[in-house]
Amino acid sequence: MGTVNAQHSFKKARDGFLLLDALLGIVVFGLFISAAGTSLLFSQRGFLSSGDRMRGVYLAEKSLEALRSIRDQDFDLLVPGDHGVRIGAGGVWELFGTGTLTSDGYVSRVTIAASGSDTVLAGARTQWNHGLGRSGSVVLNTEITNWRIEQPIGNWSNVSLEGSYVDGGLPLFQKVIVKGNYAYVTSINGAGLYVFDVSNLASPLRVANAFSLSAAGYDLLAVGNVLYVLTSDSSSELRSYDISSPTSLLPTDVIHEINIPGDDRARALAYFNESLFVGTSEDGSESELYSYAATGGMLTLQDAFDAPGGYMDIAIRQAYLYSGNTDNVAELRIADVFDPADIQDAPGIGYNLTDVYDGNAAVTFGTGLLLGRLDGTIIEEIVLFDIADSPVPSPPPGPWYHEIGSSALDIAVEPGGRYAFIASDHPDKELQIIMPGRLSSGLQAEVEIYNSANGSANGIFYDIAKDRIFLATNDALEIFKPGS
Repeated sequence: MGTVNAQHSFKKARDGFLLLDALLGIVVFGLFISAAGTSLLFSQRGFLSSGDRMRGVYLAEKSLEALRSIRDQDFDLLVPGDHGVRIGAGGVWELFGTGTLTSDGYVSRVTIAASGSDTVLAGARTQWNHGLGRSGSVVLNTEITNWRIEQPIGNWSNVSLEGSYVDGGLPLFQKVIVKGNYAYVTSINGAGLYVFDVSNLASPLRVANAFSLSAAGYDLLAVGNVLYVLTSDSSSELRSYDISSPTSLLPTDVIHEINIPGDDRARALAYFNESLFVGTSEDGSESELYSYAATGGMLTLQDAFDAPGGYMDIAIRQAYLYSGNTDNVAELRIADVFDPADIQDAPGIGYNLTDVYDGNAAVTFGTGLLLGRLDGTIIEEIVLFDIADSPVPSPPPGPWYHEIGSSALDIAVEPGGRYAFIASDHPDKELQIIMPGRLSSGLQAEVEIYNSANGSANGIFYDIAKDRIFLATNDALEIFKPGS
């Protein structure tokens, strides 16, 4: 009897423990579901908030593009004040009211302020409020210029050094661009990216001294308040930075970082129709040309194009991308980028120049194209092509050749095509200036040279608004002015 009661008591105790285990299991499971649900809720909310911002940036950029379209119709239509934009009855963009409301609840407003007789400052602000913490705004600013104004330029057959910044630390400056009163210069050593205030052309001043890429810097370009830079960082070869405050630029102003397949291959940048294109050195297993949708500095891969040769420099004209290329049968290689999500070789692919010296620099202007090559003893390094009738040159006329006695490391052209400016590693003429019109007429093309005391010239930029040349050498940023 005692044994039976003991077994009965044990059974009741065991049943009690099982019930307690079940209750504890239910509580723990409930806590897990609650935590997972909360995590999922916040994750989803964060994802939605990120999407809201990307949509806002897109609409703000679209508003600025609408202003540029209005500018192209008639610059005087850009009336100062707050406006909305819309497609008018004639199928063209027009200013409308004080803001634009989209069907999904975004409000965009553009603000136009006069900045000069041929320039306005334009800002686009997009706001949204979708509830549950999903509200916000983005603001983009840019400068819009009346490109129809004829800009007088000086006599570039006679140049003089106006100002310079010399760095004794051997930064090996690479490429240079100018936006407003600031010059941005990449380098192999040192900070990787340097910012200069060039409001006083005779005395460029380095600003944002605390900034560093922590890597070598190569090509760069600016779109609105976003600076795109190519670096040697194997995990973030392509970066975008917010440069709305150039004097206080910091590494934390990075907007997005992209890893280009392969290590340290990215070399050239170009921008067209809200897409950023990246050219890289040749790789046996990876693509050499990439396109990214560029929205306020955020980048989304659209296509990767695999082709023989490296795209060492790229320029875009009328939806065709021209590259100084390392392909021995197409030192000038041309891609159709009308659809950035489907890059293709242009019909005919490109142009095969004599011998194997690589294409290294490319720039278009009007109906012309200048290609620069690496130094060769039996070739001319500068080649002028006529692309008026076909995106892929089909001589005659041209091509026309010019000897510079060194490698053409970078080329800039005055927009009217009157002068071309060449950065080279020639020991006695790092800056060379030619007139393409004289070259195509069979005349002596070189009109001026300059012997820099600061090493090889690796990058060059011509600013039409200032009518100045900015030259990046091994040791210095040099600013040149023309004669009268």
